[in-house]
Amino acid sequence: MLKLAGGMAVGATALMMASTLKQSLKASARREASSSFEYHLAVHCPQISSCSTWQLVKLPKVANVKELHQATCAALGKDVETFQDFNFYPVERKTVDGACVKLGPQLKEIGCLDLLLVALPPDHLQVVQLIFAPEVPQPAEVPQGPKAFNVCGMCLPLVGTSHQFKGPYAIPEYNFAQNVFPPTGKYPYGSTVRSYDGRKQDVWEFGTTVFHEDTQYTETMTADANIVQELIARTSDFPKLWNRDVEVGLQDFTANGLFTSSEKSEDWKTGHSLLPRGFNQIKVKAFAPQILAKTRSFVGEWSKFEAGHLVEDVNEWLTAMTADAVVSCSMGMDMRNVERLGSKQAPHKFVETFRFGLGVSIGSITAQSEYGLKRFLPFFDAEGRLQAKYQETKKEMQRQVEDLVEATRRGELGENSIIAAMLKDADPDGKRVRYGALYGHVVNLMIAGHETTAATLGFTLQLLAEHPSYEERALEEVRQVLQGRTEPSVDDVPKLQFVEQCFQEALRLYSPVTFITRDVAHDTLLGGHRVYQGERINLVTRALHTNPEYWAGAAGEFGDPLSFNPDRFSPEAVRERHPNAYHPWGFASRACIGSQFALFEAKTFLASMLIHFRLQGIPGYKIVASCEGGGAAPSPENLAFHVFPRPGGPLWSDGIMRPLAMNEGKEDENDN
Repeated sequence: MLKLAGGMAVGATALMMASTLKQSLKASARREASSSFEYHLAVHCPQISSCSTWQLVKLPKVANVKELHQATCAALGKDVETFQDFNFYPVERKTVDGACVKLGPQLKEIGCLDLLLVALPPDHLQVVQLIFAPEVPQPAEVPQGPKAFNVCGMCLPLVGTSHQFKGPYAIPEYNFAQNVFPPTGKYPYGSTVRSYDGRKQDVWEFGTTVFHEDTQYTETMTADANIVQELIARTSDFPKLWNRDVEVGLQDFTANGLFTSSEKSEDWKTGHSLLPRGFNQIKVKAFAPQILAKTRSFVGEWSKFEAGHLVEDVNEWLTAMTADAVVSCSMGMDMRNVERLGSKQAPHKFVETFRFGLGVSIGSITAQSEYGLKRFLPFFDAEGRLQAKYQETKKEMQRQVEDLVEATRRGELGENSIIAAMLKDADPDGKRVRYGALYGHVVNLMIAGHETTAATLGFTLQLLAEHPSYEERALEEVRQVLQGRTEPSVDDVPKLQFVEQCFQEALRLYSPVTFITRDVAHDTLLGGHRVYQGERINLVTRALHTNPEYWAGAAGEFGDPLSFNPDRFSPEAVRERHPNAYHPWGFASRACIGSQFALFEAKTFLASMLIHFRLQGIPGYKIVASCEGGGAAPSPENLAFHVFPRPGGPLWSDGIMRPLAMNEGKEDENDN
């Protein structure tokens, strides 16, 4: 009995000690959530702030109290002299959102902030709260601390708020925008919200940090241009990281390329210094002959149809053209997918390999889609077969990229290609792209360079077919710029202002990137609200791009934000709009390096299509953005057109389609 009692006592003591040690380690690890080189402080000034306003003040750890005073006045937008008699008083709370227990003595040494950080409980935001006032107020006068953003509706068991992603649209983010950020502008939970996934997410790249519970269960979603502006202004606090399970899965195929990698990656840093040079305005103009050649091939193949022919696989045609263009310009190889499609041949092996590997890695190609009911057969092992095929595809993709690199190295391909630039050029520090990183950058160019543009071209063509008045305006502009010629020259493309407006408006409504992510580097405030280290911030582009505050116009002159109106992108309208209301290309250091290339390609293609063809949509067709085809970017589902020669255009012959001779228009190439 005594031995048993003694054993139980020892066991209980050991458990208590283990629990205490665990709590101590957790508290120590949570303190690492504060910034290591600067203080992030939540400051409230009762004299000028509303009862609940907390202002973020950032201060280097080598600063002093005088500099804290200056930084606080700057953050509050006030003159230092006016507040020269104000002091700082630390706030102590028992719970995160609880009342102030007491105020500490006046802050006289910056080093005291470290002691205050150590004293914060692990479940609190690791940000010291300070009252900025001429004399110490009563604790009851201190407002609650910085709040978290509102949860977007009822949090259900197991599923959290993921029900907000359900709705009539095939793209979940469109449903979320409709439910949480409706285009009426009457946002039930605010323009920035928290969404609970209902299950724990793994988060990488933060070492041994112990996360606050909200980090692994919560994501912050926004449709607010002011929040975007803050993310851009504070890039070190909100870096782009590639650290969630779905991203790691995609990276298994795409490797550590410019798009599918974290800003911390050395490969990303080197690539970001070098690759944008290949897509600057001078380089894009040099690519004009290849872009025009692929556009001409497209027009030539479609001119072989009889007038009124129904083209049912329009997305496939557009993807073939943009894939040919980006590979021709960036890798120096013409895959001739447009011509292959015209002669009913299979796509180039490079495209087939890329599509299958990407489809498996993002989950659009599954055992069900690949094998159907056969997956239920005994010993068939559908998942095993799919993974084996995927691994072989990945090896094949690596072999093909290596062949491209070696052919470029030998001078057989693309002397002025992006691959050649990666092999030859160095960044300002003398660093070159690692040979092993070339694969990732090449595959990333394919992801960002063709499906996105192809999808937006499809939406643009359909929207113009649905709105004849805008189509007529675009056609008239093309005719005025071309002055009787049948193809745009390199100098014509920048003059196609209204054509660009049409493309930008389609891009607004149907952005190929449905959300843009940033991660919280350390506990801090965003828009005056608390956010924890490791938490994900999502800009929902569909919601931002249909926010009526930015898109209806001051007097509602542009109409419903979900309607197609290219005048939203007139120079005057752009000047009046919030500068961060439109981000289809991403933003800051992660903005798309190929945006100028995509615009040049799109305007060249649209001008040629307008001058040669009249496209008639299918009666009753409604645009549905979908990834059903297996691509990474949403495209218009089942897009089809009846194709006619443009009356009076180069292919018109008394209503009959006159096939384009492939040497037609080439007289304009000297202008390029």
